[in-house]
Amino acid sequence: MAARRDAIPESERARLADTFTESLTRLPEYGDARSVLATMSIGSEWSTRAFIERARADGKAIVLPRVSGSPRRLELHTVADLQSDLVLGVWDIPEPDPARCPRIQLDQVDFALVPALVVDREGFRLGYGAGYFDRLLAGRGARPWCVTALPRAFVVERLPHEAHDVAVDRVLDERGLLRADFRPAP
Repeated sequence: MAARRDAIPESERARLADTFTESLTRLPEYGDARSVLATMSIGSEWSTRAFIERARADGKAIVLPRVSGSPRRLELHTVADLQSDLVLGVWDIPEPDPARCPRIQLDQVDFALVPALVVDREGFRLGYGAGYFDRLLAGRGARPWCVTALPRAFVVERLPHEAHDVAVDRVLDERGLLRADFRPAP
């Protein structure tokens, strides 16, 4: 799947980023959110920068994860300025500078755009295999509301998952919002 994603032309990734940004920002859960968690995209992922900048323009608090030291886990920080508040972290992923960005807890986040390489009909995701987001989302309760946005080609019938894996609330593809059972949302 990573090779398949790498093969998507840059122009198509740009189109997907625009489509996903527009679709995500039309969701009622996004409209109601005061804070939005996202990740800075890397490699051939669709660029999340426009979504993050739109969320800031819409008055949302921007929350980004950073990988902590030992043991490695995700910590969340509010980010005021994408230009001055980010540093290169683990695997050269831009992440919040903990000296500049206040740390917050997951239950302070209203809306989360959860990354994935592939997602299945039940909302279970496959990322890069380290389980960072599953550990972050474990026991999350009703907050934050979680969505994954991927091209339809990266939505599969079923992925293997274990008790510690956490499904997202909804999946969004380039045609719109899908329920976990993939029936179009009403």
